[in-house]
Amino acid sequence: MQIAFENVSYTYGKGTPFAKEALSLVNLSIPSGAFVGIIGRTGSGKSTLIQHLNGLLKPTAGIVRVGEWTISPDTKVPVDLRQHVGLVFQYPEHQLFEETVAKDVAFGPLNFGLPREVAMQRVREALEIVGLSYEEMKERSPFHLSGGQMRRVAIAGILAMQPRVLVLDEPTAGLDPAGRREILDNIYRIHREQELTTLLVTHSMEEAARYADLLVVMADGRIAMQGPPAAVFAEADRLRALSLDVPAAVSLVASLNRCLPPERQLPASLYREEDVRAYLANRLKRGEEARR
Repeated sequence: MQIAFENVSYTYGKGTPFAKEALSLVNLSIPSGAFVGIIGRTGSGKSTLIQHLNGLLKPTAGIVRVGEWTISPDTKVPVDLRQHVGLVFQYPEHQLFEETVAKDVAFGPLNFGLPREVAMQRVREALEIVGLSYEEMKERSPFHLSGGQMRRVAIAGILAMQPRVLVLDEPTAGLDPAGRREILDNIYRIHREQELTTLLVTHSMEEAARYADLLVVMADGRIAMQGPPAAVFAEADRLRALSLDVPAAVSLVASLNRCLPPERQLPASLYREEDVRAYLANRLKRGEEARR
């Protein structure tokens, strides 16, 4: 589903002495099926931006287009928009409230009027997508699970609605590195298999590099940079001026290239850790074959 922000501004507390502009003249086009990483310092406008996508916020000025829906300052947010745009907040386990896992995951589909039989089939599928057994989990209280399991149940509740747009606001905050990687790998697999448009707000440059095919850098309520990850990470000085860093893989490539002659340098387009490892392994292999 294609998304567009057209001259979007948003002011908290408009018309009061406490008014604060959080977004200013944002223009952004996201193609259908893209995986977008949204990065920026705390307070840069990331969370405000994504809350416009399912109508939690309406722009103070400008227009947001999500597929066939349009959100403007004067429009009433269509109810069915929220069925198609799934928003996973930071610490999504705080969204849990039902007495069993199955009831919690089924709440969204049932609330949107699906027959119980269909809703429960979606519950089974959604739990399996996030790596949880339906039979083992369905009758358990979500509040007696581990932190990682609670996080998966909360995400399953969004996936059970089968959204066409998946919006994730720091969904792995507070988890250990292995837990973060497992959840995001599952989300990326879902993104590919279901051809979703996915937006991931993250403070981790490594996560942005690993999953996104488009990066949006926010600063002071505006879009400071946007483009493919290789192009954004190539402007390391500009990112640092925004108090952001580059992925460790980008720093490693830059460090190696400072020690190598021009003809031996690594491609600057390498920004994923696994791609750097694969490139170096292949280069060593070619060197060994040349010496034989």
